[in-house]
Amino acid sequence: MEAKTPFSQEDLNEIFKISPADPERVISRESSSLEFKESFGWASLPKYLKTSAAYANAKGGYIVFGIANKPHRLCGLSGANLKLFEDIDPEKMSRNFNEHFAPEIEWTIQEYELQGKVFGLLYIHEAKDKPVVCTKDAGKELKESDIYYRYRGRSERIKYPELRAILEAKRETEQRLWMQHLENIARIGVREAGIFDLHSGSVTGSGGSFLIDESLLSQLSFIKEGEFSEVKGMPALKLIGHVEPLAGSVIGTAKKQIVKTKGIRTADIVLSTLNQDNVPEPDEYIKQICFESTAFLPVYYFIKKSGMTLDKNVEVLEGVVSRSATRGKLIERLKSGNTQELAIPNGSTSAATKKRKYAEALRSKKVNAGLTGKDLEYCLQAIRGLTADEVKSNSKYIRELLRNWFNKHYASAKGPLADNLRRAICWVDEALNMVDCK
Repeated sequence: MEAKTPFSQEDLNEIFKISPADPERVISRESSSLEFKESFGWASLPKYLKTSAAYANAKGGYIVFGIANKPHRLCGLSGANLKLFEDIDPEKMSRNFNEHFAPEIEWTIQEYELQGKVFGLLYIHEAKDKPVVCTKDAGKELKESDIYYRYRGRSERIKYPELRAILEAKRETEQRLWMQHLENIARIGVREAGIFDLHSGSVTGSGGSFLIDESLLSQLSFIKEGEFSEVKGMPALKLIGHVEPLAGSVIGTAKKQIVKTKGIRTADIVLSTLNQDNVPEPDEYIKQICFESTAFLPVYYFIKKSGMTLDKNVEVLEGVVSRSATRGKLIERLKSGNTQELAIPNGSTSAATKKRKYAEALRSKKVNAGLTGKDLEYCLQAIRGLTADEVKSNSKYIRELLRNWFNKHYASAKGPLADNLRRAICWVDEALNMVDCK
């Protein structure tokens, strides 16, 4: 099973959880797996290393660069700070980890763009071999022989209960591995069994021993990890792939690269649709809707751009892991084919009269762009009262109105206005693109 990436869209949404009242602030809190730093600099390396070791001894976690401490404002990295982060030498970073801690700390790095700002993320994986111990002093932060652990919002020397739990887990793992080895030896037979040292490449047994060249070790793979496979009663070692020994060569590990991704939020989804932007990965916009607070966002524009069928997009969405109910509602919306078209009433009430008036103004391109309050809501409902053909023939004009109203009102809009904005935009998206999504 493929390991889950620490930078999935769901994880990034949790880290960068934007305040509804202030789009420049995140409401996520520092925790046992999350720490914010306003800037990045090598002078603070010992602090980063301490937090990293603490994460490794716990459950893993993130250091996010570009978010202020209190309040948690989205500052982003820029100028010299950004250049320092982008110029991180993976070999140098790994060397710093290895010089100060053992066993090895596994880490992953990412650059994330959100709302026009760039953030650096360092993810530390939970150590497979705990405890990770400090082997070298560094400033006031690191002391040789110390073991650090991540508690809620802070990294400090490990306490007895957590250390005991780590040592108990280590003992249980070793006991389990010993039992597995003994069971395999008993199954194969003591005389037929051998021991393969993955570090030295030597294979020893009752029948003698031989050596596998060190340069080939990283290219060997067993049929089943940790076991020999029996074929016709004989123990067998299967070599996967084509191996060619190269004289004097050393097989090293691949360099870590800083992966750069761009954040997608409601505004990106809406404005890309209204602007008809040629987005590079339309399927990512579709999947992101699953993590938003509502399923009523434009989607058919991106389905058309994706080049995939409607059924295929539904299949992709069904595979998205999201704790939000939005995913299910979006899938239901796509499967049902229901639209946000709205019949304009023929009654004589003030509301009905205004909606008909705004529908005529839309057809003749004479709507007051400065509408607010209830009048704006009536006009948005009037957009939903236009036929698909009317939307198409007035597409540019209507999209311009919606773009201006969205930019001006959505961030601070109360429930009814925000809902009317979204549904009007959805209907325009459906009218323009739904027919092309089969």
